[in-house]
Amino acid sequence: MSVRPGQRARRRGAAGAVFAGLTALSFLAACGPLEPDRPPVHLTILQFNDDYILEPVDRERVGMARVATVVKTVRGESVHTVLAIVGDTISPSIMSTLLRGQQMIAAWNRLGLDVATFGNHEFDFGPAVLRMRMQESQFPWTSANVLDRATGQPFGGARPVLLLERGGARLGVVGLTLPETSETSSPGPDIVFRPTVQAAGEAVARLTAGGRPVLIGLTHQTVEADEALARALPGFALIVGGHEHDPIERIVGDTLITKAGADGVDVVRVDLQVTANGRVLGRHHRFLPITRDIAEDPPMAALVQGYTDRLTRALEVPVGETRVPLDARTSTLRTGETNLGDFVADVMRARLQADVAVMNGGGIRSNRIVPIGPLTKKDVQSLLPFLNVLVKLEITGHTLLAVLERSVSVHPRESGGSSRSQA
Repeated sequence: MSVRPGQRARRRGAAGAVFAGLTALSFLAACGPLEPDRPPVHLTILQFNDDYILEPVDRERVGMARVATVVKTVRGESVHTVLAIVGDTISPSIMSTLLRGQQMIAAWNRLGLDVATFGNHEFDFGPAVLRMRMQESQFPWTSANVLDRATGQPFGGARPVLLLERGGARLGVVGLTLPETSETSSPGPDIVFRPTVQAAGEAVARLTAGGRPVLIGLTHQTVEADEALARALPGFALIVGGHEHDPIERIVGDTLITKAGADGVDVVRVDLQVTANGRVLGRHHRFLPITRDIAEDPPMAALVQGYTDRLTRALEVPVGETRVPLDARTSTLRTGETNLGDFVADVMRARLQADVAVMNGGGIRSNRIVPIGPLTKKDVQSLLPFLNVLVKLEITGHTLLAVLERSVSVHPRESGGSSRSQA
């Protein structure tokens, strides 16, 4: 059976229970006989998406050092394990504000990542920085729809498609990034984001021209776009998705769609039984919670501590204090009014002497309650990690109303709509 996100509370057990559960695999039987004299291959995909930080989320849970322990355990159980990051890791975070994502690439290299594709936030620091991070990567990047305008080739030397062979079975990997990245991040005018379904169709044709691999999509887009992709190209066995920050699982036809959430709170494990000619005979998936009960991997813990110490030296400078807890939780910032959202908007309005200030809730980060007490430069930059510039505009009331209506148009979905302040 498959574990659903709604069951997460029952999965928060001790590490021994988590790891013991990893060895008990049950597969969904598929129709059709096995190939004679060629037993099926057991493949495991470990999915990460929207992983922005190395350190634990709340000083106890998660952290890349605990993720490394889980990865070692899974690799010990399944020799043919593929690790994939599906975008949004170079930015945003307070550490990336200082290091431009260098620390995340170092951690993925240490973990032994197998493949990556772009998220929208990979372009936050501009294409030159992303090229540097790609050059530091000891793993391939793949993209079917993010192209260099001048050459028509995938940006930064990424591969248009990726063919991985494990135990005689082949995985055909297609990377896709939401086209709105051209407007929501800073890729510049020299990068083209093609429509994802069209680009994926061409990539699949390329992958299947010389055989029949197991098709896997690495997609950084909405789950609705993933579902549309699965309907348009039903040959995908698995769509490993990112962009949304909640655990998600959907099945469209024979295609499984999964999203792990964000910041490594969960890792998605998908086990496949496949034949050498690309038929999927069985599939099992689960969400693996990364809890405080899991021991930290010493080499990864040392890497994390080194970067944390470097950040502390640079940013542990007091700049103020708060006398009330500040609500920086993603769910509340993106669905309603919070004291922190109000405070940020008030500061913006005062700074530019404006009548109204508008701040998108998705621009405030850290996903925590900031406790009463001193505030440091580190606290401020973790809450506001983007390199944004305040702009003062003269607009009509009609336009302002349209902005606010857009902000709440998809409520209660977590869209990152604006917080506002007015005199």
